[in-house]
Parts: sequence; C-alpha cells; structure tokens
Amino acid sequence: MRLKPKVNDMSTAIVLFSGGLDSTACLYWAKEKYNDIILLSFIYGSKEDEAIQKANMKYASLLSTDAKIISLPFLKDFSERAGSSLVISQEKLPVFDSYEQLDKIEITQETAKSVWVPGRNILFLSLASSFADSFKEPVDIIFGANIEEGETFPDNTLEFVNRMNESIALGCLNKVEIKAPFHDCNKISIIKFLTEQEAIIDFSSSCYKVQKWTESDRPIHCGICESCLRRKRAFQLAKITDSTLYE
Repeated sequence: MRLKPKVNDMSTAIVLFSGGLDSTACLYWAKEKYNDIILLSFIYGSKEDEAIQKANMKYASLLSTDAKIISLPFLKDFSERAGSSLVISQEKLPVFDSYEQLDKIEITQETAKSVWVPGRNILFLSLASSFADSFKEPVDIIFGANIEEGETFPDNTLEFVNRMNESIALGCLNKVEIKAPFHDCNKISIIKFLTEQEAIIDFSSSCYKVQKWTESDRPIHCGICESCLRRKRAFQLAKITDSTLYE
C-alpha cells in the first residue's frame, strides 16, 4: 500500500463509509491527508447492512483507523413506507440485462426510485456533522458524491454538498465541512485512483444484495444489479483487471 505524505494541518476526518468503491476511494484519499480517520457507517435494516458492517470492520483493521457503526432502526420504517426494495424482504431488487441500460435515464431513474431511502444522505451527513461538532478541533467529513451517481441520485451531487455545508456552517459550533473529493469523477476515474494508490479493493462491496462471503470475508457480488454492472463496466473501460468475485 503506497500512501503519499500528509499535506495539510487537519488532524481528523470522518469518512462516510458504505464499503463501496466510492467510499473506499474516500478512505484512501483521506489517509493521504489526515492524521486520524474515523470510518462512520450507518445500518438501518437494509439488504446491505451485513456487507456494510463487514467492510467497515475489515477496512478499519487493514488501514488502522477508528470505526463507528450507528444503527438507525427508524429509517427502516420510513423506507418501508416509501416502498424501498432495499428494505422490504419480498421486494425484488432491479436487475439489468446490459451495460446499455445504464445510459438510459428513464430506466436508471426508475431504478433509483425503487431503491430510494427517504432523505438518507441528508440524515447521514447531518448525523456525521453532529458527531463532528462534538470534537474540540476542526473536522472534515469525506463523502463519496460523484458525477456518475449524481446523474440519477440528486443527493450525490456537488450542489447537494454545497447546500449541506451552508446549513452546517449555521448549525455547528465546531468548524465542520463536508468534502467530496470525487464529485467530478465517474467510476472509471475512481477505479484508476484506487489502482494508483495500490488500494485493497477486494473487500469493498458494490452489490445491493450480497448474500455470500468467502472465508476471508470477501463479498460475492450478484453481478446483475445496477451497482454491480457499473462496477463491472468501469473496470472494463479502465482496462484494469477486475478481481471482484461475482456469482
């Protein structure tokens, strides 16, 4: 693992960590710049909970960071009310037949609606800000917003981050700021960054419905959900070997 020398005076960063490629890239980006890292993950009864917890604990161990997992059981109730297939056990998650479907906005918008968790990133970043406000020194929150996710999820855009920062400036006594270092990147650029950093990505999970793991806790992806296809396509277009395990 190759990390560059730290280049600023910030001592603490909270990485909002889901265990996917985007938040893993945020972790490696933060490790270059901050003395102390806390991986902050949220679970709320979704089909991704186990994968999030395993990734949090694995990467905290691999990179010697602190870790915090917060349970939000009420968010499952909100998500069920909204009809999110991420939390309703009998609801099937959307699958894709081809890469071409990833570029059809009418399809991806419907997919986004089916997996939408009400106000998730508003809630996660607000809670992360409350946590950061409890420190006695400035804290940055590192968030994996990127241009590819932002095309269908408006809470993954730079505009969203900027507006959240405006609220945080008024709502926190401590100096707290959300940073989105990959806001103008797509998955290809993110994968290239991870490769340049010699990052360990075998334990990252992009899949909406991981149900199996290897003995070493590597997730086995379904290979057919939208998130899996975006991961597959990005590796192919980046011309980088994909070591991800797929069913």
